[in-house]
Amino acid sequence: MVQKTTEKKHDGANGALRSIASPRYHQVYVTLRSWVRDGTYKAGDRIPTEPQLCDIFEVSRITVRKAIDNLCREGWLVRQQGRGTFVQLSASRAAASADLDQVRSRVAGFAAATEVLELRIIEVSPDDETRAALLLDDGELVQRATHVRAVQGAPLGLITTYVPLDVARLVNAAEMVRQPMFELLGTAGITLARADQYIGATLAGVEAAKALEIEVGAPLLRLARTVFDGNDRPVERVVALYRADAYQYHMQLEARG
Repeated sequence: MVQKTTEKKHDGANGALRSIASPRYHQVYVTLRSWVRDGTYKAGDRIPTEPQLCDIFEVSRITVRKAIDNLCREGWLVRQQGRGTFVQLSASRAAASADLDQVRSRVAGFAAATEVLELRIIEVSPDDETRAALLLDDGELVQRATHVRAVQGAPLGLITTYVPLDVARLVNAAEMVRQPMFELLGTAGITLARADQYIGATLAGVEAAKALEIEVGAPLLRLARTVFDGNDRPVERVVALYRADAYQYHMQLEARG
């Protein structure tokens, strides 16, 4: 039997790790976990072999093995004898419901209370998780916009939005420093009907650590949301990483009946 492995590019991973002052196995652990969390390797994918990871990170096999052991204990990875190490994510649970207009109001309020720093907009080939979320065909590109949300110059969150190109052309890119994509889609005449949203915890990888001025491995709140239009077409995917020491999510809970 031929074992199929999807080849991924990890350019610059070793150089970025050398610049971070923390134990090498922890750096490998954090980076591997971020690859799983952001969809670089999705559930069921086989990650590179230990020798391949040694080459990618320029570390010893003992270092790689220690990082993988930790991820296996935490349930992110699973070793299969004679086959390799695979991504293993816990089963999803039934979603709670919330009013979309209330969510839009919170997003608008958060945007009004913060400022946009380092906005970058490019057209890219999406990662596998984004491609699946937006129901894109192979070869289709998306507009990816990344920025830092800050309060009085202090970084609070790293926000990345992915929008199909035909949808992105309806949005005034110059307005993205003033309004969130959520609002711009509505302004462009797109009816926003529903959204799927996931909130969980993760650890800061190299990119997030640099953008948010924190250490690699610092705790983050991760929000991933896919927005659908009136025809049930996904028109936006956003992945937001917030500093756990600076972000607070407030809800009021009331008994019904």
